[in-house]
Amino acid sequence: MSIPAINQLANMEYMLYGGMPSANLNCPSYTNGYMGSSMNSAMNYYNPAFRGYNQDIFTQANDATRVNNQLRQNVEANPNVAWNNPQFRGLSDDLNELGDYYVKNSAPSESFLGAAVGGATFGLMNNPRTILHPLNTLTTTFSGNVNKMFADVKVEGSKLHELYNNLKVVDGKKFTGGYELVSEAYARMHKLESLKNPKLGWFRRSLSKQSEALKQAEKIEKELAKALKAGDIKEIARWTEEAKRVGNAFTGFIPNGLRAIGLQESLTGMRKWINKTHYEPIEGVVEKTIAESGAKSTLMGSLKHSCGIGNGLFFAAFEFLNDLVFEKKIQKAFAKDDSTGWTQVAQTTAKGVGSAVGWAVGEGIGAWAGAKLGAAAGTAICPGVGTAIGAVAGLIGGSIGCWAMGKLVHSVIGDDVGTKAEVEKMKRTAQGQVELLQLTASKAQDDKNVNPRTLQAINNIANFYGGQA
Repeated sequence: MSIPAINQLANMEYMLYGGMPSANLNCPSYTNGYMGSSMNSAMNYYNPAFRGYNQDIFTQANDATRVNNQLRQNVEANPNVAWNNPQFRGLSDDLNELGDYYVKNSAPSESFLGAAVGGATFGLMNNPRTILHPLNTLTTTFSGNVNKMFADVKVEGSKLHELYNNLKVVDGKKFTGGYELVSEAYARMHKLESLKNPKLGWFRRSLSKQSEALKQAEKIEKELAKALKAGDIKEIARWTEEAKRVGNAFTGFIPNGLRAIGLQESLTGMRKWINKTHYEPIEGVVEKTIAESGAKSTLMGSLKHSCGIGNGLFFAAFEFLNDLVFEKKIQKAFAKDDSTGWTQVAQTTAKGVGSAVGWAVGEGIGAWAGAKLGAAAGTAICPGVGTAIGAVAGLIGGSIGCWAMGKLVHSVIGDDVGTKAEVEKMKRTAQGQVELLQLTASKAQDDKNVNPRTLQAINNIANFYGGQA
């Protein structure tokens, strides 16, 4: 889209009169149809009927400065109205068009694909080592050690294949938590193996520089490999938890520095709050892990055990943060009147609740579907691919659920009244109209589907204000 930098005619008149010609009704310009007037002066600058030396070329009866000058007639009929304001000069439709476009495009617009990509990105943020140490991640993924441990996943008839595909029978019943157990074991061993490679060591030092930790890691690797080969549920859960604790140990320069200045107790308290199971007796953690491993095997179980409400509350809080701090929609609504203000509060609350519910439901569905797809991909390709799918599927589902509920809630509650109040206020003054023009033009420049009528309105108002957009 191309908006003229400045209208040539308006620019010429602006320079000729040393300001906006509309500021002085006596100045003939495009805003008054080139019909200026000077009631009491000796000279009239009306062109071409120049009157000088108190002599008229035309008679007063034919003087266009007083005949059919609509602007002049409006001013004389109602001098209390600001007729220099475009709102009263035939541009009200253009301002309304700009206002409608601004309100419509103020609501976040995201596609289904964008929501899915956002969820996947959130998954990467939950696993920062894949970003901070991409070389270690790739090296471990394609190295032999971890892949050898989980090779039987693809061998039909093996005990690990049976467990991974939830076909193992325990006490006369199918154990439906095999995929979760094996996927978690793969993720923990992948991390532990990566820790053997070189690292900067800010938070965790390489195991190659910690002899005791390295011996412990090698023992875990050996015992877990035996458990996987045998399809032993309890031993897999146990050594996976051992791998988790070694891999999560803070041994880097920063944690050691904090310990040196006496913050060990405070740091431990914070970690217990974030990761409680790390400090609980391992036997109890193993039993709990096995009991909950089959949660995602059914849709209802996945929805019940979804941690989506916690993540959803984050997005609900963001709705209030955005409307109260960033865009200040609530304050703008109350500035108009209390009724509008409380309506905006209700709208923000509805958006927040929708975000929380949408994420929770979407994450539950995504985790359930991810378990199915992950098991299939792990068996056909490799357990690493299956684990990756299972790890991000819930977050992608949550993001899509949040997006879908946002669309639904918006269709029910309509546009934010705070944004509408903001537009109404901007339309009342020349300064506000220029601000609205600038905001709208900025949005329209990136809008490939902008309405031609909106472009026309932008051009009309930009020309009126001398290209100030």
